[in-house]
Amino acid sequence: MVIIDDASTDATATIVNNFIQSHPNSRISLLRRHAPNAQLGKGTALNWAFRQIIQQNLASKANLICGVLDADAYMTSKGYKKVLQYFSANPELALLQTRVAMIEKHNWLQIMQDIEFTVVNYWIQNLRNRISNAAASGNGQFIRVSEVDSLQPWGNALLEDFEFSTRFLLKGKKTIFTGDIVVYQEAVDKVLPFIKQRTRWTQGGLDCLFSYWPKILASNFISRTAKVEMSFYMMIPFITLITGIANILTFSYITLNADDYWQLFVVLIMVNLALNIYIAFLYVKLANYRNWMILSIIVLTLVFYNYLLYPVLVMAFYKKISGQHTWVKTVHGKATVTQENSQN
Repeated sequence: MVIIDDASTDATATIVNNFIQSHPNSRISLLRRHAPNAQLGKGTALNWAFRQIIQQNLASKANLICGVLDADAYMTSKGYKKVLQYFSANPELALLQTRVAMIEKHNWLQIMQDIEFTVVNYWIQNLRNRISNAAASGNGQFIRVSEVDSLQPWGNALLEDFEFSTRFLLKGKKTIFTGDIVVYQEAVDKVLPFIKQRTRWTQGGLDCLFSYWPKILASNFISRTAKVEMSFYMMIPFITLITGIANILTFSYITLNADDYWQLFVVLIMVNLALNIYIAFLYVKLANYRNWMILSIIVLTLVFYNYLLYPVLVMAFYKKISGQHTWVKTVHGKATVTQENSQN
């Protein structure tokens, strides 16, 4: 295992270094970057570490599988074995993305993030599997090194994972998502850091849209259906902004004309509740979550989680237009692995 310290301000590097010194026979190594070459983005750090790994493993490159996990990530030994089984069973497989879930869920915001990854992202990735364009999701992505024809496979987009898998798809590489291997990561526990994180992701999506959309449309390797899905995904910031404004205008108009449109208002609420109940039902099934009081609250408040994304859109568009591309690092290191997670 190789751990990259990109001159981070947390204690990860110190902890790892102390562990290596106290366990000299461990198979963990620490690669450290220092200013001014550090903190230039995740893609830059990954490319640098990838080159180090290749140079140290030239003899075994043909059989080398490289995984990318964030500092907050946790995966069981059973999960790693399954990853190797997937690559062994499918010689054409170039990229495998595992399912993402949250390590700990102590407040409303953290539970909502777990629902988003466990249900919504699971839906999206299963759809992508059917149309052969499964995408990397940052944490828990694994690649067959022999399928990488560059020493700089990652780009500089703020959404480096989607950019990376898009580059693979443009070259006709096979990508797969699997839901039976889970990588656990920390959920952001406060609103402001959450908005900063999602602003970076949204701005990264805009980066990919302007850089890769023409290439995707012209690709002979990507199917028409996959082109539509990828186009829609990259257009989500625009679509969400338009629908958000439309929702506010519709709600305001119905409120001002409640006597004439109260039936429509009731129908919209019932449709929203039905969708939220279905999402909660799937969350119970996929995450084995049984706190029914919390799930009831989720059903009633899921819409507010979606509204948190509107300030994200405004900030992302502003940063993109003004040319601000600073990588705002998500704070890690506060969660602990629970016994429940260690058994999965």
